[in-house]
Amino acid sequence: MTCYRSINHRVDANSLRLYRWYYSRLWQWGLGLTIAVVLMLAFIERPSSFSYTSDPRFRPPPWEPPCGLTEGIEIVCLIIFAIDLTTKSYLIGWDEFRKCKWLIVYILAVSASVIDWTLTLSMFCDQNLRVRRLIRPFFLLQNSSLMKKTLKCIKRTLPEIASVILLLALHLCLFTMIGMLLFAKGEVRSHNGEWETYFRDLPTSLSSLLVLLTTANNPDVMIPAYSLNRGYSIFFILFSGFGTYFLMNLLTAIIYNQFRGYLLMSVQASILRRRLGVRAAFEVMSCQGLQCKSLEHVDKHLNITPFECACFPVSLQQLSDGFIQWEAFRSLFDELDKDRIKVHPPKPEYNSPLLQRLQLVFSHYYVMIVGNAVALANVMCICTILVLDSEKSIAERDDYYMEVINCFFILYYLMEMSLKILAFGWRGYLSYRNNIFDGLLTVCLLLLQITIFATYRLPFPKWLVSSLWSYFSLNKYIL
Repeated sequence: MTCYRSINHRVDANSLRLYRWYYSRLWQWGLGLTIAVVLMLAFIERPSSFSYTSDPRFRPPPWEPPCGLTEGIEIVCLIIFAIDLTTKSYLIGWDEFRKCKWLIVYILAVSASVIDWTLTLSMFCDQNLRVRRLIRPFFLLQNSSLMKKTLKCIKRTLPEIASVILLLALHLCLFTMIGMLLFAKGEVRSHNGEWETYFRDLPTSLSSLLVLLTTANNPDVMIPAYSLNRGYSIFFILFSGFGTYFLMNLLTAIIYNQFRGYLLMSVQASILRRRLGVRAAFEVMSCQGLQCKSLEHVDKHLNITPFECACFPVSLQQLSDGFIQWEAFRSLFDELDKDRIKVHPPKPEYNSPLLQRLQLVFSHYYVMIVGNAVALANVMCICTILVLDSEKSIAERDDYYMEVINCFFILYYLMEMSLKILAFGWRGYLSYRNNIFDGLLTVCLLLLQITIFATYRLPFPKWLVSSLWSYFSLNKYIL
């Protein structure tokens, strides 16, 4: 209910269990993984273009999967889509199913994919045209409510922007004809630069001004004419001023206004569905009449997390009669919509004065600032060495100083991570996302450095090693 989904579904006990399973994280993540797999099949299916280089002169023959390998993976994905379709259709019922165009198209997409898959196997994977490849993006579209809303918004926006698009087309055609008259072919060949390059015929003139409308070929398109006579710049100034800086901005404003209005309507519809669901839950869980409900009854039937339990007003939990009125019941669900405030675990307690002092210092906010400054210094050192070695070949470079600098910063990152763990404790350290990122990056840098030492031994002057792994420390500051 609090996820703002449609309330038009079955409400019996078995259907509700199936409904919760369907919208569980396990199934939704599995469905998303299935969509990703079926979309990535295009990289390895025949004919495959998956190779380390795009140059056909150096590209070896691509790997051809045996017949039935990708088809076997695809049929598993299609079976999962069929289960998803069947479950969703059952939950909403026949009446709602007939109204849902997405599910009807979903059936057609799965059916067409199965038919095309059957034809592929019957032809021993020698099918040149595979229609189901064109259908696969629909599975991603159907599973994303945001993409559905975007398509609906585009559908509602098209009539509004049609007049501006028509005006843009007329503007483009008018200036195309004027340009062909201005830059017609003359008798002097040296004066025909504009005509030869941009206004030779109608398609060339139209495409030149269409690109100029986006300012992609500005000022190249006007240079030949401007070199001949500065007065020709008036034509391009008028075209760009009215088309690019007025009509294009007007088009952007209309699209933005329509999308904002549709977003507002979508949010209002979601809130209305939620309020209807809350009212329906209040009436269903009625114990004594229509005005008061048992709080214990509410706690028993609500599927809420411990955090949401803690969000309940204390006054509601301490009612003397154990019953709750409608207004209080509604305010209870309003508490669930508030943003979650993450509470970090308490810091460990130490008896040693030295550990207490270290904990106080390395749990302070300024430690993060110092760490960012050190990471910035690491980036500056790497950039300096890159600039100094930019003119040298790989054989001429000396990676000794680079590795010494990397070892110094890695040791600092390890010390910083260890002292933060000491100050916050394991749970407290992992409760901060930036600490998780820094810790993982530090461990990766340490492993990469150990690998380099194991492969090339300890650094020494004139030490040659590929420094690409060392540049990985750039992410410590950039990200």
